[in-house]
Amino acid sequence: MKLKKSSIYIALALGLTVVGQAHSQQEAQEKNKDNLFEVIEITATKRSESIQEVPVSVSALSGEQLDALGISDNAEITQQIPNFQVNAWSPQLTIFNLRGVSQNNFVDNLEAPIAVYQDESYIASMNAISGQMFDIERVEVLRGPQGTLFGRNATGGLVHYISRGASDEYTNGFVDVSVGSFNRQSVEGAIGGAISDNVRARFAFRHETADGYIEPMAGVPDVDQRAIGGADGYGLRGIIEVDFSDTLLGEFIIKYSKDDDVPTGGYVFENCDFDANELCPVDASGRAIVTGGVVSGDEHKHMNDTRGFLNREVTSLTAKLTKQFDEFELVSITNHLNMDKSYLEDGDAFNAPIVVFGQDTDFTQFSQELRISGDTAPLKWQVGGYYMDIDMDTDALTIGAPNIDLSFGLFEAGIISAPTVFDDFPFDGRSDREYNLTVENVSVFGQIDYDLADDIILTAGLRYSKDTKNINWVAFFSSDQQAERIPYAATESNLNVEAASIFNRFADDSIDYSDYAARLSLKKQFSDSTMGFVSWNRGIKGGNWTLSSGVSPERFRHEPEVLNSFEVGIKTELTKGTRLNATTYYYDYDDYQTFVAIPPGEVSPNPQIGNSDATAYGAELELISSLTDNVDMMLGLAFSHSEVEAIQAGASPVLNAQFPNAPSVSGNYLFRYYKELGENTVVFQFDGAYYGDQFLEVTNGPGTLQEAYNISNLSVTYETESWSFSVWSKNLFDERYKAYSLDLGALGATTYYAPPRTSGVSARYEF
Repeated sequence: MKLKKSSIYIALALGLTVVGQAHSQQEAQEKNKDNLFEVIEITATKRSESIQEVPVSVSALSGEQLDALGISDNAEITQQIPNFQVNAWSPQLTIFNLRGVSQNNFVDNLEAPIAVYQDESYIASMNAISGQMFDIERVEVLRGPQGTLFGRNATGGLVHYISRGASDEYTNGFVDVSVGSFNRQSVEGAIGGAISDNVRARFAFRHETADGYIEPMAGVPDVDQRAIGGADGYGLRGIIEVDFSDTLLGEFIIKYSKDDDVPTGGYVFENCDFDANELCPVDASGRAIVTGGVVSGDEHKHMNDTRGFLNREVTSLTAKLTKQFDEFELVSITNHLNMDKSYLEDGDAFNAPIVVFGQDTDFTQFSQELRISGDTAPLKWQVGGYYMDIDMDTDALTIGAPNIDLSFGLFEAGIISAPTVFDDFPFDGRSDREYNLTVENVSVFGQIDYDLADDIILTAGLRYSKDTKNINWVAFFSSDQQAERIPYAATESNLNVEAASIFNRFADDSIDYSDYAARLSLKKQFSDSTMGFVSWNRGIKGGNWTLSSGVSPERFRHEPEVLNSFEVGIKTELTKGTRLNATTYYYDYDDYQTFVAIPPGEVSPNPQIGNSDATAYGAELELISSLTDNVDMMLGLAFSHSEVEAIQAGASPVLNAQFPNAPSVSGNYLFRYYKELGENTVVFQFDGAYYGDQFLEVTNGPGTLQEAYNISNLSVTYETESWSFSVWSKNLFDERYKAYSLDLGALGATTYYAPPRTSGVSARYEF
């Protein structure tokens, strides 16, 4: 099988090489070695502008930079962007974290406060974000609220992926083949160009497989023998651009990705002094008290007894029409996205079904944006409207310890004959939840940029947003003794709500929420090379529901959050080829949405969302420099401090906690040296990131602490006019660090550890 896959890769590579050679007589695409770190044009304000001219804290990586860094997945882009991290412990979802703002819950019905866009279309589901990056024009990361122009849920910031379009007249493309540690194999390619005088197209693909790095523990019975942390998926993208007339441009994008039976789980328990019932001691807030190290003795060994998997298909269709008029421009963006996902994981770290979690989801999203913009000195303006409709059907299950307290409640209410702990096996309780969620959003927005003087620009923006959400939810319980599942909780809208076995009824099954996002900033051009700005932004994120097995009526629904952000920044070109950008910020949150899993009862962890006021402040600094004709450097530094007033967890709230994934100090670095060898070039690159001490969960439990660590990467690349060959190593010094941690209270703290050192080789042909 492995030989067959390798043969497919080689065939694809040779096929695209032949195509490229057939078209290379028209015009070869030259590499831009000398300008790898040139100033990038971005669309952070929905206009094409130099990153140095935009009065927003924004970082961007071009497609050339992504290739140079060897980045092919979402998790790796964070290493070269200050105050930016990602939680990607599970293949089913990607959760971004900007300045400590994130949504660490893993259920399907929630949207994240870091909005993700792909080719100007919002991706509402965190489960549809995870995937491979390929043939990217650039990635833009905007810090702080971006609700005025981008709208929905962008309280903490925004990540925007822009695919390489089909604008080139000449035929061009590439093929890239890579092999690495843990039998990782990938092939990526693209080809595009003019079909006729007014039609252009581009097709791109990527396929990747890998064995996992978290291996089954030897000598332990009933353990799934597959390694975890691997991949088996592919992505396809087709883009067509059509000049319908001199003033009307159409861009049509179809994307498809599939993940096939990707192993899941792989957690380990942090060490603690287990009592006679094999439970961890906890503090007053129910947080596990750990003693250091992991129970298994090896962070990269698992004892999964449940065969976890991810099967997922995502299809996205986008149509963008741009019409130029004499005085203004009209843009229409229509998107339809569908995700079909089946997921199961072993959520504990022992060879017993203590915690098993799964979700099967059919997710459909439709969005339509219309906007008009004009530029008549001294005024630039944009106005528009946005509509989005979401329909989601999900079947979720939880087996084991999360249902023990629930079984006691059902027993005491006379609904079942005995709680699960009195069965032959105490972890046989099962909760199945079924729900349909619908979301409708309508918003209108506008923004102006007005020249108060030749060197001062005022920006003012406003967005009114109205959300209508409805949930139809029911939960069923079963166990060895209760073989026939019975409904025990339901919303008023569900047909099972009148059943005699209903233990909890939830009246809050609809949300009608409207609010506004706003932006006000002043930009001062001090000189041709130096710009400063000061801004206030108001961001909003609607409320939602906690749909865990043991949720109580009073914690079923959480409130919307509002963030007021204040920023001061400067962007300057110190010398030709050297740029310095710096921003300071202050955050003031009303009803910051917190995620905890620590049980409100004695044993059973139940993930849930709460609200608390919070504040944060910090700064980012980026220095990009071409030190000489053959030495490039990129440095980043970030500082952060945060306080969440009170988090409901266990018997006593956690006071003055830090944001998750928010080290007080972090930094990134990249050094790139070019050495000419005749007409060819050898490139040496050393890059990485440093993160100070940080908690990976907002409860700040000791088991979720990740002490300071550094990740370094090294690559050597030999480049010719059309070919490049690379040898690389990631996590060069084999740092062991946590990618994710979840405090389960008396059950302990579970952790998923990031990959060890990996190495490999790549070959790329461009035409």
